[in-house]
Amino acid sequence: MSSTHRHGANPGEDRTSSSTRTPHIVIFDLGEVLATPPSLYVSLAAPLDRHPEVVGAAYWAYRDAYDRGGTAQAFWSDVLAELGIPPTGRVIVELTHIDTEAWTTIRPDAMSLLSSLSRKGVRVGILSNATREMAQAARRTPWAPYITDWFFSSELRLAKPDRAIYHHVTNALGLPPEHILFFDDRPVNVDAALDAGWNAHVWISGADTRTRMADLDLLPAG
Repeated sequence: MSSTHRHGANPGEDRTSSSTRTPHIVIFDLGEVLATPPSLYVSLAAPLDRHPEVVGAAYWAYRDAYDRGGTAQAFWSDVLAELGIPPTGRVIVELTHIDTEAWTTIRPDAMSLLSSLSRKGVRVGILSNATREMAQAARRTPWAPYITDWFFSSELRLAKPDRAIYHHVTNALGLPPEHILFFDDRPVNVDAALDAGWNAHVWISGADTRTRMADLDLLPAG
């Protein structure tokens, strides 16, 4: 998972792999790739009586530790303290629910893409910087049956773009790294995947991804 708050320029795009080797697995990031919650900060700000941009800034200021396995209690307590709001249990439960639902509800075009790959018998994985709540919720979603391999930073206590997380995934899959096709919205994560030997691409759109899949004979053209 990532956010436009954490995006810089796109230095990784010109390093995007051009390998034509047919992959043995396609791995997607979750946030801002399959799931794009357009009104997350508005939804989080509503029960807090704060401006969405202010909530978003506080949210990302403390997010890394939560994605690496921290607790919802610790994360939201820090965010709420930043906003000058007492961290009550009721508010933390509500914010956690909003947050989890937002990042595990994928777009219709993403659902269609996963379904198409599944029908073709393609092995599909998720590699996401995501909380424990999101990891659990994702496995209960309508799109979960399309996924064969799950990797979440909170469960591994490793996060992209740490080199170790890519090596862990490669070893867990038991595949040569060049057989792993990976899509992520953050160029820094793509660069790290390329350094690990993966066939990695910056996510642009569902249509662009389908074209790449067709080029690799994973999906029919058109």
